[in-house]
Amino acid sequence: MTDTSFPYSFKVNAGRVVDKDETIKVTPDAAALKAIAEAYELVAIDELAADFTLKPYRKAGVRVVGSVAATVRQTCVVTLEPFDSRLEIEVDRTFEPQSSRPRRIRDLNEDGEIEIDLETLDPPDIILDGVLDLGAVICEELALSLDPFPRKPGAEFEGGDADEPIDDTVEEPEDKPSPFAALQALKDERAKDE
Repeated sequence: MTDTSFPYSFKVNAGRVVDKDETIKVTPDAAALKAIAEAYELVAIDELAADFTLKPYRKAGVRVVGSVAATVRQTCVVTLEPFDSRLEIEVDRTFEPQSSRPRRIRDLNEDGEIEIDLETLDPPDIILDGVLDLGAVICEELALSLDPFPRKPGAEFEGGDADEPIDDTVEEPEDKPSPFAALQALKDERAKDE
C-alpha cells in the first residue's frame, strides 16, 4: 500500500503484533461513511464493518485476515434509480516494513521470464513508519469490489434497435458493376477519343 490518501483512516501500531494474534473490529462513523460514499461515487453507505485478525508475518510483518461487510446504495446505470446491494468481502493481505536492500526476484524461470502463481498470496504491501492503516485496507477492498456499472436486479435496457431481430443477410444489388469493368469502360472511352 502506498501513501495515497484515502477517505477513511484507522491506524494501528504494527509493532504490537509480535507473537500472538489480535482481533480488531472496525466500524466507521456516519461522517466517515459519508466521506467514503462520496469518494467512490456512491449514493450512500448504510452499513460498513470489518472484522480483522492481525497475525505475525515473517520477522516484522503483519498478516491481515478477515472480512468486510457493507450495504451500499448505488445508482442503476439502466433505470437511474438508487438501489441497495450487499457486499461480503474476504480479506487476506500481508504487510512488511520497507527494506533498504532490494528483494531477490524468485519468480524468474531459467529463461528469465516471470512466472506468476495465481494461487499464492499477493506480494506484501509496505508498512510505513511502523503504522498499519486498516481504514485504507477497507477502502481499497471496497473500491475493488464495487461494480463499475451497477444494475438494479431485474433492470433491463429497453429501446433502440435492440428489440428488432438482427438480419444477418445483406441484400446487394445483382447488377452491381465490377470496379474493373468500370475501369475498362473508362479505358475504352479514352481510346475512342484518341
